[in-house]
Amino acid sequence: MNIVSDIVDNVLDVRGWRGKVLERMAVELWPEVVGDLIAHNTLAERFKSGTLYVRARSPQWTQELHFHEARVIARLNGRLKSNLVQKIRCSVTPPRGIKVGALKPNWEDPTFPVAPPAARNLKPIKDDAAAERARGIAATIENEEMREVMEKLIASSIRARESKTPPDPSEVASRPQVKSVA
Repeated sequence: MNIVSDIVDNVLDVRGWRGKVLERMAVELWPEVVGDLIAHNTLAERFKSGTLYVRARSPQWTQELHFHEARVIARLNGRLKSNLVQKIRCSVTPPRGIKVGALKPNWEDPTFPVAPPAARNLKPIKDDAAAERARGIAATIENEEMREVMEKLIASSIRARESKTPPDPSEVASRPQVKSVA
């Protein structure tokens, strides 16, 4: 019997999704890899062709990130278990209508979020039927982190499939009928 992780690996490879999943993971792992201080002042936005594009609060944070670039790339690639990230391109959005040369030395990006985006809570609901089924399916995975991720993925997949399932004909018959007025 195939282990769930082998099945997922196979699907990622066959469908060609592995690269896209790793690219998205590089963006999602940013706050965890760089730490609270840098994460509060920078924001990973996208990944393309080996480059992670990051927005910074100010030019000073762009410079700070430049000093840490090699370490951050090494940490990201270590977490991804792949040499996916080759460089980090960091930029700052200047205020509209003001020439960059006319800005004060300590200016900040006016469009930068005040607080970093909240981390997504991907934990399955404990008493949810989909989560219960997912725990049963993923129970054979030995790696705890992989098991938790697969439980979330399987539960999400089950919930999505159930939401697309057509309603039971007996439920449809018991619903009140709405007559259209033309």
